[in-house]
Amino acid sequence: MPEESKTARTFKELKWSDLQDWAGGKATAKGIKYQEEERVKEIKCTSSGSLVARVEGTIEYFTEVFLKNGKLSSVCTCPVGHDCKHGVAAVLEYLDRVEQGEDLPVVSEEDTLIKRSRRGFAGTAISEAYEAEDSSRVLREYLEKLEKRELIEILTTFAKKDNMLGRYLRDRQNLATKNPEGVIGSIYSELDELWRELKSSDSDFWSYEGEEVPDFSEVQVRLESLLDSGHPDEILDIGKEFMDRYKEIEEYDDEGDVGTQISGCMDVVFRALSQSSLSAHEKMLYALELELKDDYSILNEPSIWRETHAQEEWKLFAEALKVRLQEIKKDTETDILYESSWERDYVVDRLIDALRKAGLSEEIIPISELEAERTGNYSRLVRELLDFGQKKRAEEWIYRGIKNLREYKPGTAYELLQTLIEIKENEENWPFVAALETDEFFRFPQLSSYIRMQKAARKIGKWKEIREAALQYLRCGKLPANQPKTTEEFSILPDILPKTGLLDAESLEKIKPPVLDLLIQIAIQEDDADEVIHWYGELKSGKGEAEKTRRFTLEEEIANAVKDKYPEVAIGIWKNIAEDLISKTKVSSYEEASMYLRKIKETLESIGNTEEWEAYLRQIREANRLKKKLLEILDRLEKTRIIGK
Repeated sequence: MPEESKTARTFKELKWSDLQDWAGGKATAKGIKYQEEERVKEIKCTSSGSLVARVEGTIEYFTEVFLKNGKLSSVCTCPVGHDCKHGVAAVLEYLDRVEQGEDLPVVSEEDTLIKRSRRGFAGTAISEAYEAEDSSRVLREYLEKLEKRELIEILTTFAKKDNMLGRYLRDRQNLATKNPEGVIGSIYSELDELWRELKSSDSDFWSYEGEEVPDFSEVQVRLESLLDSGHPDEILDIGKEFMDRYKEIEEYDDEGDVGTQISGCMDVVFRALSQSSLSAHEKMLYALELELKDDYSILNEPSIWRETHAQEEWKLFAEALKVRLQEIKKDTETDILYESSWERDYVVDRLIDALRKAGLSEEIIPISELEAERTGNYSRLVRELLDFGQKKRAEEWIYRGIKNLREYKPGTAYELLQTLIEIKENEENWPFVAALETDEFFRFPQLSSYIRMQKAARKIGKWKEIREAALQYLRCGKLPANQPKTTEEFSILPDILPKTGLLDAESLEKIKPPVLDLLIQIAIQEDDADEVIHWYGELKSGKGEAEKTRRFTLEEEIANAVKDKYPEVAIGIWKNIAEDLISKTKVSSYEEASMYLRKIKETLESIGNTEEWEAYLRQIREANRLKKKLLEILDRLEKTRIIGK
């Protein structure tokens, strides 16, 4: 097949370093393990030259891997979403099959494997809902044509073969003849057992080295049977129990595998909510309570927020929220609304949405003003003022918010500053934009603010002057303008930039010049290897712990920046990093170390020092001769390509 041959030729050129550069050492190591464990259950080529695969993880995931201009990329339905271990496993499985002479099928854009791999994690539930709806319609048309006896035979036969179907039908049978308490009690018992498995797991669950996470699918099926038997109200308490229990382990669920399964169960709970006997505003309050427990965003949005409700229901919901917000007591630990600021902010956001839908928009700005003063959420108020066309008042609140929040909520103050910059950009007031960006750099010097300052300064043709002032400040701490000794506002470059009303002596961060790490980052950004080496030398001469920490965090960037002009410096850095990782005696650290060893190899070979590389590799092997896994990785390191020509 010509398409497959073209794909094979492209992927056969891949090197191990390509995988590591794409997915990183840890994901590459896990992908190798997945492929060796035969977790790639299905793989095909597309007519455009990509690979699509079904990979078995905690659940089945679908991934598509692209190779364009020698660069790999991928999308996946797993929580990571892209450039993950599932993609690595797919590439290795494909190359393994190519090496064995196997031809893979080339599929059209309508193939199910392609469609499923392109959904993405966030859209999976919605896409599957549409697919399930279409499939159910076709199945219903078929079943309606069958005799009762035939239907009974089909169900009893497959209930024996499929545990989930058998569980579902037995629950439906019990619910048809008894009260639901028995089924509900057994669901709680299963939940207890699942949590015991999680807490007593000896498979490194918390670090995700093992992939044996308890399976919640049977609990989900039992919730479905309760709902389909007409017991939606009984499911709501179970939903609260799910979220309470997940909070116990959510911080350890790094890859979201448990959260994904619980999210599936909670989808049933939210469907039950829509069918429950609660009034619309009571349903909203229930949904809100569960959302406030969802610190790690595992829940899909309940359909209750997308449904149409009478204005009176929105009004009742809004009134309930206003009452709860007003009932602030000194001891608020018992009320989930006040456990953290994000929860209160979320409640107020829901309140404002409810007021708008209840036809009470005139209450929105007064409430937003009160909340700005009470909680520091000036951003919401500014957005509402701008939406209502009150730009002048919005700017007044921006200034007020920045000055009030800079010290204890710098993130919000920065968000307000960006809104002000956006307003001035829309007005095309470029000198004021440049002044704002310059103030921000001198107030808190960092690379990102330097780059934004550069962009704004070039708009007014003053980058040379502003750049020199910035570098002088970083080298010796000297401001181009005389710094006032009071809170009087001033401009960094009074002859070039206007006063913004936001810069005074007290707002400037005290720096200790020279600011070596930032000077190095700027030199890297400006592609000036000589300056990088100069300031790196200064950084290395520092003896304190702070200097060592700063040097460690920058060295990889430094090595990449100077490898062409100063290869010996880059090689020295890579050796230190690789040897430190190897000393940790973990397979994932060995994989990460191999990335730096490969850089050393490629750099030495490029300057004709192959013998030096071979000698260094022998040294690493001899020093670590008892580390079997490391030696396997070093063997792979000596192979440039993943498969031979």
